[in-house]
Amino acid sequence: GTGVGTSSFTMNGGSLKAEVGPLFYVTNTQCIIEVKEADLVAMSGTLLAASADRWGNTGSNGGNVTFNAENETLSGNITCDNISSIIIELQKGTTLTGAINSDNAGGSIALNLDPTSTWNVTGTSYLESLIDKNLTLANIKDNGNTIYYDSNSSANSWLEGKTYTLTDGGQLIPQSQARSNI
Repeated sequence: GTGVGTSSFTMNGGSLKAEVGPLFYVTNTQCIIEVKEADLVAMSGTLLAASADRWGNTGSNGGNVTFNAENETLSGNITCDNISSIIIELQKGTTLTGAINSDNAGGSIALNLDPTSTWNVTGTSYLESLIDKNLTLANIKDNGNTIYYDSNSSANSWLEGKTYTLTDGGQLIPQSQARSNI
């Protein structure tokens, strides 16, 4: 949406396809997206993007998104610019195949995985916070890719600032991220 305020999008079942551009694009608003058992296709390879655009006041017109998925098979990358934020909640057997914030654009992205959900990592990813209810991290299929997490974020205290080697030989690495817009 282009208006300031909180908007929401809920989809239970059905299908949604984007031929061009991100399947979900959020700018200049707070947005809650909830998808359950829906067939979602992002032909561009970008599932969700939050960033400033031509609407709103420059510097404060980013997108702030909470993305909740249940029993979903999601494919595509997630991107976020430096004045935007995304919280991704993967629940009830959801699989996300894609990279998150791979260009390290400075945005705040939090990923929360329940023990039944899987992240299939397709490229280097940068997270502000990672909460994984599977404490072995076995539900992160790293495919040899590196994931960085912000060692300064209190949400990551359970990771103890350590580097973890994941199932497929990729690593989960702490990185101190000084973010000026928080």
